[in-house]
This record gives sequence, structure tokens and C-alpha cells, in this order.
Amino acid sequence: MRKIYSTVCRIMGQFLALHPEEITPDTPSPGKYQDKAAAAIACEKTFHIEMEDERIGGFKTVADWVEYVSERISDQDDRYVPPTDEEREKWYYH
Repeated sequence: MRKIYSTVCRIMGQFLALHPEEITPDTPSPGKYQDKAAAAIACEKTFHIEMEDERIGGFKTVADWVEYVSERISDQDDRYVPPTDEEREKWYYH
């Protein structure tokens, strides 16, 4: 769960203009729907999951994101494998 939390914080940091270490579970979720959608896409690519648009609109805090991502991963038999450096660079630079 710690890897999921730190990875979600890294993703959220991009949309909240915060360093990942500054983000707590109570940190508010991105406010604009476009930012929430982009964060959801980043989570989908990073964690290899599918997120329901209807759910992300209701996320209020980073904890909501972490909980949902954790649920989606466990739905896939806890087979989360962190992305490789090559996958991260590919995602970041494209």
C-alpha cells in the first residue's frame, strides 16, 4: 500500500503544484475536472487499471484516489508491478 500511496502522491503532485512529500491523505483532490481526468489517465497508465469516470468526479482528497486505486489493483489479484524506469521515461516524455 505504501508504494501505491507514494506513486499516487507523485501523480497528484503534478496537478496540485506540490512536491509529493508535501501531500497528505487529506490533501484536496485536483479541483478542475480536466485535472481529475488527466490524473485518472496517469493512474490508469501507471497502475495498469481502468478507472470509472463517474467515480473520479466525486474524489475529494488524495486518500480517495489511493483507496480507489488500491481497490482496482486488488480487483486484479494484487498484481501491481511498479513501472520500470524506461516505462516512466516513455510516459513522462511523450
